[in-house]
Amino acid sequence: MTRAADRGAPSGPLAAYRAELLRWNRQINLLSRRDAPAAADQLIAQCADAFDLWWGGAGAELVAGGKVRWFDLGSGGGLPAFVWRVLLAGRGVEVEATLVEPRTKRAWFLERLARLPGAPGFRVVAARWGEGAYPEAGADNSPILFTLKALRLSEAAILGGLEVAVPAAARAPGGDIGIVRFQPAEGVTAAGLSAELEVPAAGEAFACGGLGFRSFGGRYLAPAGNAGAGAGAGAGAAGLFVTRHQILGADAQG
Repeated sequence: MTRAADRGAPSGPLAAYRAELLRWNRQINLLSRRDAPAAADQLIAQCADAFDLWWGGAGAELVAGGKVRWFDLGSGGGLPAFVWRVLLAGRGVEVEATLVEPRTKRAWFLERLARLPGAPGFRVVAARWGEGAYPEAGADNSPILFTLKALRLSEAAILGGLEVAVPAAARAPGGDIGIVRFQPAEGVTAAGLSAELEVPAAGEAFACGGLGFRSFGGRYLAPAGNAGAGAGAGAGAAGLFVTRHQILGADAQG
């Protein structure tokens, strides 16, 4: 795993993204006003490190078929969405990406990012998750990925939005769903987060939003150098809480 300290300056689409963050920060308040360049570098590196953490701990398995339908909820200024979209493309994954952001100025900024030279493709929905009109999407049964960095939603709130955002044919039995939430580098546990976010226990069948699911439970992925002890993780490092479910069908209960 390449950690933040070893990455060097962003290049290619990530360099263009960094420039846009700094250009529009004062008007849209995308970053801290104090030392915005350093804040941009730290956040981009944090998201890149988190991608590596997810890929090794859960992501490669979820997208083993080479395709994924991805929703980044509460995208804000594009973190982690833009960084992860670039890195997924680098892994050769075919991605149908939708960035969901209800705040008008930030949604405008995300649409601007989609037009940057060399930017990987994604769509922007300026609405709250579970509301609004979603672009026509493919009907294949690709795995579905959710990412949340700053937004706090329960498992039911996330899964309940599928009926609005994903075609019925893409919600067929057997489909896999992965949910990734950014978390502090220490002071949290999988058990505590599962209780707080109402994640069904592994093996439990449950219904939500007109669909039945089987839960594989949740895991906390600690950042490098922070497994258990809290020592050695880089400044600004993030842990991840990952959950996974399988679609059973309409209103199935196992």
